[in-house]
Amino acid sequence: MTDSTRQRILDTAEQLFADQGFHATTLRQITREAQVNLAAVNYHHGSKDALILAVFQRRLDELNSERLARLQSVLDASDPPDLEKVLGAFIYPALLLSTQSAGDGGRFMRLLMRAWAENATQLHGTIARQYSHVMRAFADAVSRALGTSPDNLRQQLDFLIGALTYTMAETTDGQVEETARALVRFGCAGLRDSALAQPRQTSLKENIA
Repeated sequence: MTDSTRQRILDTAEQLFADQGFHATTLRQITREAQVNLAAVNYHHGSKDALILAVFQRRLDELNSERLARLQSVLDASDPPDLEKVLGAFIYPALLLSTQSAGDGGRFMRLLMRAWAENATQLHGTIARQYSHVMRAFADAVSRALGTSPDNLRQQLDFLIGALTYTMAETTDGQVEETARALVRFGCAGLRDSALAQPRQTSLKENIA
């Protein structure tokens, strides 16, 4: 399969899944719209579930690569890292993706909303496992910025992801900078408040004394 054929299949599948949903869209529809035969889809993806995952991976690989690159720059700049900059590295690329030109961002946002609306728990689990290293990297960076354990951050980061997902759906191209700053402030306030509410970790020297 040529790269152009693969791209055509992914573009068509993304459009149909976003418009009709995962259950209503068939491989036959995708092959007809993409003007390829079923063997071409099966050759590269093997199943409809694998094709759905590939559609998400195409966008999420790019998004999370950008996030990690930005995070590394923040970590290289100071130790402990600046919390606002850590959250900015997570939030800003996502808002950029949601407002991408040529309609790709809007189409992918509809796809994300479909995944939530159809309660695609298996897909959610697969994506969470595949990109767990990204969340670990940001949890570690946030914990260093706050001086707390990353084990205490899971719920707070889930709240932030939920707010970000909703915000992505509502943000337009001209609002990215302002919205990113507002969401960073919101996230930092919540994380700092939660960190203050946690029992302070005493050092070994304090315990001995």
